Amino acid sequence: MAMFRYLKKSDGTPATPRPGLISPAQCPSLSESVIDEINENIDACLIKTSNGSTKRKRGSYQQYSPEIRCKIGKYAAENGVMVTARLFSKQLDKPLNESTVRSMKTAYKKQVRLEKSIPATLPSKQRGRPTLLGRDLDNRIQEVIRAIRTSGGVVNVPIVIATAKAIVMKQDRTQLAEFGGSLQLSKSWAESILKRMNYTKRKGTKAVKKPVQDFESVKQEFLRKITTAVDTHDIPDDLIFNWDQTGVSIVPSGQWTMDLRGSNQVQITGLDDKRQITVILGVSLAGKVLPPQLLYQGKTDQCHARYNFPADWDVYHSPNHWSNTETMHHYVDKVIIPFVSSQRQQLGLPADQKALAIFDVFKAHRSDDLLKKLHDNNIATVFVPACCTDQLQPLDLAVNKPFKDILKQSFQSWYTDKVLAQLTDDAPITDFKVDLRLSELKPVHAKWLVTAVNSLINRPELCLAGFRDAGITEQIQTVREQESEADQENSMNTLNLQ
Repeated sequence: MAMFRYLKKSDGTPATPRPGLISPAQCPSLSESVIDEINENIDACLIKTSNGSTKRKRGSYQQYSPEIRCKIGKYAAENGVMVTARLFSKQLDKPLNESTVRSMKTAYKKQVRLEKSIPATLPSKQRGRPTLLGRDLDNRIQEVIRAIRTSGGVVNVPIVIATAKAIVMKQDRTQLAEFGGSLQLSKSWAESILKRMNYTKRKGTKAVKKPVQDFESVKQEFLRKITTAVDTHDIPDDLIFNWDQTGVSIVPSGQWTMDLRGSNQVQITGLDDKRQITVILGVSLAGKVLPPQLLYQGKTDQCHARYNFPADWDVYHSPNHWSNTETMHHYVDKVIIPFVSSQRQQLGLPADQKALAIFDVFKAHRSDDLLKKLHDNNIATVFVPACCTDQLQPLDLAVNKPFKDILKQSFQSWYTDKVLAQLTDDAPITDFKVDLRLSELKPVHAKWLVTAVNSLINRPELCLAGFRDAGITEQIQTVREQESEADQENSMNTLNLQ
């Protein structure tokens, strides 16, 4: 009961329509029209927040240059706060609060003690959280990023991270995590600095993917087709494989860049170049990586990267670097048939042993000629259901992203080296430029592709994870166990009869 003494008893007056407004009951001497007009004026001074509550508008802050701040602080230290507030309010033609003058006076005295001399400027205090790299390094990185955009270069998260690494390495590489330090330049950090620079992504967005109706039934039917083929033809894991096309940018997000919000013209050097290729990756249920197909944009072999690729790779081209019926026939002839034949020989299986190819319903995969060629070479086929590749295609589930991450990391390391080579003490930032022309990048990118594929070969767990996450591994194991149990039971019945 003692808590009631802290509470004010209500006098029965009706509550106001909203906090900050008045009601007719509180002002009986005023007419309703006058009260409505007063409430409208009060309401105009209130802003509505996202949760429906209201608050008063914050007053605008005055901005003062470091030189003006220094003058105000010095005058206040010599003549007092009130005199300074009146004098500079007249000179600046805007009100200057005594509390503002007092804070400048304190900052001025502190600066005098630190510098042991009369300062010429008095910078304002840094607001918000301190930057990860400190003000000097942060400003240096922003200068370089602006120089890259001024020269028509691409600015995106990988390039920002690579640029920052080069600048940090120039000063003290031991700060970075890869050299034993604690500094980790992450994607969120790169997005933060771009946001502070008022840079925004410039290009259209992708359409939303349509959901699949009754996905579980579609999935079970897909798995049933696989297990039926495996059980009927006794197909081993080494001959069960999945292939898939994936677009690979030579420069990560090469046709995207960050630029100042509201920019009308967003120019990128070399934007008319053919900046992307298509890679067909293949993996088997045994954890093996098939030789890839690389599709460059062009009409002859002259468009290929000048690089000595492994002999079993299929390096080819198409007018738009996309897969089509012709390129798929080339892939099957150069990669799939030789791979299946070599696996049969290694396992000591006959030439007519069935294999199983799993791939999506892309138009180039469904041509009658291609399916006949696979059938003639004793390769059964199962299609991944439409709009289900993100949940049922092994490569999409576990392999494609790590593959692209390796390429992105390779690009960042290369870009870091290029930036580091230009970060000399006497080189002006305005002359900063990294050559991203295809003539420069294609051979280097080819080397990154070989590195990425070799990395996948050395990580068979990624291939196995894709089949496992799609539910294929478990379903096949279940069928094989059931078949094994049935064979054992038949053997026991045969022995009993004897």
